[in-house]
Amino acid sequence: MMLTLDTFATILAGLGLFSVGTKGLAANLGQLAGRSLRQWVARSTGNYLMSAAIGVLAGALVQSANAITVILMSMVKADLITPSRARPILVWSNVGTSILVLAVAIDIHIFVLLLTATTGMFYYLNLDRAPRWRPFVAALLAISLLFLGLQLMHSGNHELRNIEWVREFFEMSARWTISAFIIGAVLALALQSSSTVAVIAISMSAAGLLTLEQAMLTVLGATAGSGVSIYLDSSGMEGSSRQLAILQALIKILAVAVLVLLVVVERTLHVPLLAHLYRVIAGDVAKQVALVYLTCQIAAVIVQVLFDRALQPLLSRLAPPSLEETASKPRYIYEQALAEPETALALVDREQVRIFGFLPLHLDVVDRLESEETIRDRHTILAAATSLDEAVTRFLTELADAGASRNIQVAIANRQARSTFLQSLHEALHELGEALAGPFELPSLKSLAENLSEGLAALLMVAYEAVRDGDADDLALLQKLTADRDSLVDQMRRRVVSADKSLSARDQQTLYAITSLFERIVWMLRRFGALLVVDADREEPTATLETQGHAMAQS
Repeated sequence: MMLTLDTFATILAGLGLFSVGTKGLAANLGQLAGRSLRQWVARSTGNYLMSAAIGVLAGALVQSANAITVILMSMVKADLITPSRARPILVWSNVGTSILVLAVAIDIHIFVLLLTATTGMFYYLNLDRAPRWRPFVAALLAISLLFLGLQLMHSGNHELRNIEWVREFFEMSARWTISAFIIGAVLALALQSSSTVAVIAISMSAAGLLTLEQAMLTVLGATAGSGVSIYLDSSGMEGSSRQLAILQALIKILAVAVLVLLVVVERTLHVPLLAHLYRVIAGDVAKQVALVYLTCQIAAVIVQVLFDRALQPLLSRLAPPSLEETASKPRYIYEQALAEPETALALVDREQVRIFGFLPLHLDVVDRLESEETIRDRHTILAAATSLDEAVTRFLTELADAGASRNIQVAIANRQARSTFLQSLHEALHELGEALAGPFELPSLKSLAENLSEGLAALLMVAYEAVRDGDADDLALLQKLTADRDSLVDQMRRRVVSADKSLSARDQQTLYAITSLFERIVWMLRRFGALLVVDADREEPTATLETQGHAMAQS
């Protein structure tokens, strides 16, 4: 009993570490998406043979199609790789996992320990506190936790195989054709690994507990169960990155369907097909079962190659880009624009106008983006704005590192300051929107919340028009409207206090929280407008000189 509890606790602990690792990896890969890394990924995955080699190597090292799928989904979500370039890596990683089955045992224990030790050394050297190294160290820690989770699960799986009642259940269930397939699928779902089930089937076959036909169906069921497992693991995700998990499930299930059909034809019509071929190639039943697993993975690759174009519309329909994903993709900035600093700055201006246009959405004033995409969830608005702001900040950093002129560097600094204010504005408005949406028991507080929401919404619309058009009169109006409002806010507070003499401590806290946020947002809008005015004043003399030059040239 203690052995069984310890085994299942080990497997559950492994799943826990695996989940923590995958979430941490997804969170930190986006921050690592620098220009050099993007270029390396683009070069490495631009060729199908190179992508296939990377997939085989990754599968051989990780020994988990689930882990590879999660890592690739994280990379797609972080915009490090496109789904189309990730697909060859995904399908060929299945072939890489066959190495474990073909060799019956492969030990990455030393590799995982060295990786964990290296991560610990980075933390000991305080590299996690350095802004340049922090995302890398955090991602490395996530990968270490992911591998440690896999190691714990594999350790638990080996112990599970030695439990007598599990062996007996496996043996009894695999005696019949349908049950052999079902038990393979169930074990793959439980163990999160079809290769582990294949290793168990090899052990049973070598011990004379299973025939080749029974082991074949068990491995086929495990392959199908692995596809279903990957699909279920991705059920909580959304967006185009989930297409990889659906693709993995589809190609495995389709490949198994074809192979099961061949098995049925061979057994019912006595036509020499798969089982006969395996017996011809290998005389040992353990090797024959290993070849069954390899056949499943190669069949999945063939299905993907043959039906890739046909499956793409289905994948797009089953996992369309999420609203957050669509909104958080930069619309104007792109890498090639870095070669032209003036053009790059103009594109940054347009992207920042787009980010600024999201601000009224926190107050439910405008519920549509420029592309008619509706965003109603405040958390989605903040996530999309944050992702866009990070992309703009990276773009400006790369532009500054490109050795631009002094004037360009000053303009870059101006826009970097705007990005900082934009992010702070979104965070403050998100917090204020949450506070204003809450129920208010006191009529005076409810009236104040409505007035603040309406007044700030009108101010944001005026500010958006000024930011979008860059008109000097509109910017001057913005500066006037966002002038010092301390006396006005104090009057609002006193009015609420005088209307309800018995304000509770919680009500007073709410009152000061929403009014302080209002003051902070108005101040940041004023500072943002001032940055636009400064930038316009800086560019005006240059524009005048250009106008004079054109006039002289014409004369």
